[in-house]
Amino acid sequence: MLVAKLSTDEIRRIVSLPVTDMDDRDRDEMAIPSYLHPNPLIRWLMWKRYDVIDQLSELNGHQTVLEFGCGLGLFLPTLAARAARVIALDRFPHYALEMVRRYDLGSKVEFTMDVAKIPEASLDLVVAADVMEHLDDPKGLAATFRRKLKPTGRLVVSGPTESAIYKIGRIFAGFAGKGDYHLTNIDRLERDIVETGFRRLQTIRLPFRLLPCLFKVHAFAAS
Repeated sequence: MLVAKLSTDEIRRIVSLPVTDMDDRDRDEMAIPSYLHPNPLIRWLMWKRYDVIDQLSELNGHQTVLEFGCGLGLFLPTLAARAARVIALDRFPHYALEMVRRYDLGSKVEFTMDVAKIPEASLDLVVAADVMEHLDDPKGLAATFRRKLKPTGRLVVSGPTESAIYKIGRIFAGFAGKGDYHLTNIDRLERDIVETGFRRLQTIRLPFRLLPCLFKVHAFAAS
């Protein structure tokens, strides 16, 4: 089953909400320009990441899920349809809160501003879609995720390769001079996550297996 996708008009309506203290850099970090890009291939790639994350999450309707860095909240309708309980966290949760309001997800989705407040060994799944590469201490966060996950839990992480092809693509997409907020890449993230005790289960390369890899999506077992 594919992820429920919002139209660009729907996304524009959501991101038109004024947010105090948010600047253009923050909007770039949330990938708003990519979801609204005039090139349909770029928009397709952004949504394809969620299709793959959904596939690797293996949700069955009974799990408790944390989406760390939920951004605009575009994946929340899918998580709400596939899980029993969804916890969402973001530095700027305003757009995601609007998503929950507009699509009546309040019975399934709740918000937190502090992952430390989530009880230990209470989560079945953590999703971190293109967020850990923005952080100063992703390894420490991975260790936190492992504590919050049940022994049978799973972590699904996506991120950019920051390869030469990726950087050239950023220029052609009109994003030259941006991306300095990526402090690491998905390959280093994988090593950091494994070093905290996670076991890698599966990796899917994007956009396609035989093309230069721009993004990777990893699924990890907590034990």
